[in-house]
Amino acid sequence: MKGGRKSTWENALETAYQLAVQELKNLVPEDIALRSGCPFKGGYFEVPFLGILHHVTFPEGVVFEGERQPSRLRQVLILHYLIQAKGTEPEGRWVDFRKLPGGEVYYPVFKGRIIYPMLKLFAGSPQSLMEASGAMGGRPLEFGDVSVAFRAFPRVEVAFGIWSGSEEFGPEGFVLFDPTVTDYLSTEDAIWLCHEILARLKGIKDGRIRGI
Repeated sequence: MKGGRKSTWENALETAYQLAVQELKNLVPEDIALRSGCPFKGGYFEVPFLGILHHVTFPEGVVFEGERQPSRLRQVLILHYLIQAKGTEPEGRWVDFRKLPGGEVYYPVFKGRIIYPMLKLFAGSPQSLMEASGAMGGRPLEFGDVSVAFRAFPRVEVAFGIWSGSEEFGPEGFVLFDPTVTDYLSTEDAIWLCHEILARLKGIKDGRIRGI
């Protein structure tokens, strides 16, 4: 940001945040708590996000991680989860990003922002994905050569995985969701959620943050 002026992206985030706050105010907090799995403590919600507890004041919609406010992007994701939650039980199966609404259209963007950076970080040593995910409370899955599921929100899990490849074919990365993710987040929100997961994994791998 130069000269105190916000970028188009920052303006869009601020608009999304203000809209989410207005929508939150129109909802019944006890209903939100029931649908989202986030307890309402008479003034704020407790929202675990990637294993880190956040507080969201009601009706103001101010998001705190401890004593500080997290990034605007994370605030928007958390508010969207609260206001969009339908309380649907997970189906217990995994689908590729392209199976989400609009996923085929979004996939080139998703691949560039998530899949390629994940491969750059972990394809040379897939086991390092498992090691980094352990610091975030990830649980191993049996897809690919290495795969791990992250509890992003109480009712949203995301899986990251890698096929190591061979002499003929290079490594491939994949990201999977329970189909009910769309009852909690939009497809665009799902992209940004994966962005947050990847940033946390990179920070742990680089030694800048220690995870949960």
